[in-house]
Amino acid sequence: MQRHLQYMHDLIKGKVANLRSPKWHAVEKAHLAKEPDCQWCGATKENGAKVQVHHIVPFHVHPGLELEDFNLITLCEEGGYLNCHLFHGHSGDWKDFNKDVREQCDEHKKSPDRQILEAVRKQDPLLYNFLVKAKMERGLRTED
Repeated sequence: MQRHLQYMHDLIKGKVANLRSPKWHAVEKAHLAKEPDCQWCGATKENGAKVQVHHIVPFHVHPGLELEDFNLITLCEEGGYLNCHLFHGHSGDWKDFNKDVREQCDEHKKSPDRQILEAVRKQDPLLYNFLVKAKMERGLRTED
């Protein structure tokens, strides 16, 4: 029923309306079982993070890829500065998408920054939040 209400809402708003597959929730659950942590920062649901299954090529762009495993990646959406879904999955703009997010996450996992931040996050979540926020603010200032 909710799928149909969303479909009607999209039609009224003038959006391209595509009904999600009834298999989507099972695919989403299976993906999170296989890949439970954010592929950028390593956050998990067990740590209190809000992890989501992100479509690399968005559903509205290519509905045929909705259930394809190669088009799915787990990213967190913690809000504020810790929103890997927005910053890495959508390149900082919800209207955009990053087709290279999987490769960038794999490369980032190898970086010393990620390894240090992951260790800090496990030992001291408050310090981790402070460091990530400071790093993002520094990055935003240098781009202006």
